[in-house]
Order: sequence, then C-alpha cells, then structure tokens
Amino acid sequence: MAYSSGSSSDNHTVLATRNRDNDLCACRHPKLSVERMSMSDKNPACRFRNCVDSLVEMAAEKCKYFKWIDDELTPHYKNAFNNLKYELKLMKDASYATRLERRVALLENMNAEAIAAKEIVDGELAMAIEEKKQLRGELKFVRWKFRIAMMFLLLLAVVLMMQKAKVVG
Repeated sequence: MAYSSGSSSDNHTVLATRNRDNDLCACRHPKLSVERMSMSDKNPACRFRNCVDSLVEMAAEKCKYFKWIDDELTPHYKNAFNNLKYELKLMKDASYATRLERRVALLENMNAEAIAAKEIVDGELAMAIEEKKQLRGELKFVRWKFRIAMMFLLLLAVVLMMQKAKVVG
C-alpha cells in the first residue's frame, strides 16, 4: 500500500492511501474511511482507519468508527520514535529561533540605518532653517532699502515739482 503524508496535527497525520478493502465507517451516511498515522506518545507511528468526518468540529454526532492497521510498537521502538519526534521538535524550534535571531539582527540594522538617516535629515533641516532665517533677514534688508529708495524718489519728485512751479510761476 503506497501512501504519502497529507495534513497533520500533533496527534495524527492523514495519509493518502488506496482503500482496497473499501472500509466504510459506521456513521449514519457511511463513507469510506481514511487512513491516518498516530503521532501520540502512546501509539507513535501506528496506522489506523477512521471516518473522514471524525475530526470535523461542526459534526453533530461524531462517527466512532476506528480500526488499528498496525500492531502496537514495542517499548523500545516507541521510545526511539518519541525521541526522534522530540529531536525534530528541538530542530524546528532551533531553526525558528535562528530565523528570529536573523530577523532581529535585520531589524536592528534597519533601525541603525533609520537613525543615521534621521540624523542626516535633521542636519539638512537645521541647515534649511538657518538658510530661511538668513533669507528673511536679507528680505527685510531689501524691503528697507526699497522703502528708502521710494522715499528718496518721492522726495526728488516733490523737489522737482517745486522747482518746476517756481520756474513757471
């Protein structure tokens, strides 16, 4: 019987198999049973059959069909399998921890770059503010010179008009 792993949880793995015996479950609407592999500590790696819908949360009445395919493992093999399962969990945890450490290092690096970029922007902003102050000062000076020039032109126009009035009059 050829099979491959399908979905899994902590306690079992669903196996895609050919159901040569056409094992039907015993529920109200009999369906072909599905082969699963126990991943529990009590019966590790032992195959069994049960109803396709036995794990459906919404089922009103869960089908109780269950049939072991394999014999129970000896304590030695149970212990070996559980040790392997534990080592696999440790490897996954270590791999996950390594990925998290890489992400933390990346985030720390990005944070350092962001701080450096902020310092550059703050420096440029301070320079822009200083330049704005200088330009405002220059603008005030130009306005002051313009007012003086306008007053001078107005005074010159008045003087010229007075001279023209003396010449005519």
